[in-house]
Amino acid sequence: MNIAGVVILYHPDIQLLSENIKTYVQGVKQLYIYDNSETKTPGIEEALSKLHPFIQYHYFNANEGIAKRLNRAVEDAAKNNYDYLLTIDQDSSFKEGDFEKYKSQIQSAAYTNVAQFGVNCQPNLTIPKEQPEEALTLITSGSILNVSLLKKVGVFNEDLFIDFVDAEFSYRVIQNGHINLMFSNIILNHALGKLIEGRSLANFNKTLRITHTPIRVYYIIRNGLYLLFKAKGLNAIMKKDVLRCIKILKNDLIYNPELVSVYKNLFSGIFAFLSNKKGKK
Repeated sequence: MNIAGVVILYHPDIQLLSENIKTYVQGVKQLYIYDNSETKTPGIEEALSKLHPFIQYHYFNANEGIAKRLNRAVEDAAKNNYDYLLTIDQDSSFKEGDFEKYKSQIQSAAYTNVAQFGVNCQPNLTIPKEQPEEALTLITSGSILNVSLLKKVGVFNEDLFIDFVDAEFSYRVIQNGHINLMFSNIILNHALGKLIEGRSLANFNKTLRITHTPIRVYYIIRNGLYLLFKAKGLNAIMKKDVLRCIKILKNDLIYNPELVSVYKNLFSGIFAFLSNKKGKK
């Protein structure tokens, strides 16, 4: 399989990053690593050079968002004649043998109209099945892009900077007549947010809740509102999905330990939407 990969970094833990990369690096012909950190992690280039001879590390001395780096990766993959591009987060990994199984399943059928393949990052919610299924959205981490079809789909939306970048791209895949295909039997180890214990207001039982950093609250509300009210071509199902994603902020508004900062970023995000501010905060 003629495939490259890209990992976008932000102040990574070198040991954890190295262990994660080992789960898929042998299955790609080239691994681009784009570092969005404002300061370079000491020893990172040396550590990466020991993992695989075909790793290319690029440091930009600035955080310019995930979309811009993804677009650079697609451009580099196309320029070097790769057919596919794996996009994966620094904190994500595959179980042993799963990445090869993933590629084998893609190659076993003639998926001529699939622009984006994805895997299961929430097996507790998405029951693994042997047959792949079309999906409304796929997360960036663990996805494999068909490079030849991306010219029609278009680039990742750099105005969004981070949150909803994958969802907006997935909606556009469908709008352009292509398919997002999920292999739910391939499980990706992936952190969707910080888990904290919170007491239910309905029955007072304690359960684990997903929360986010306050700055993520800004991007989630701003970009979510943008997709709901300003993005072109979203149908009712897509808008319902956006609302579902925005609603995850309720945990932050109740249980996040940084409540003051959370609410500041919430209102700042709403104001940014109303004033049509895009890109980085």
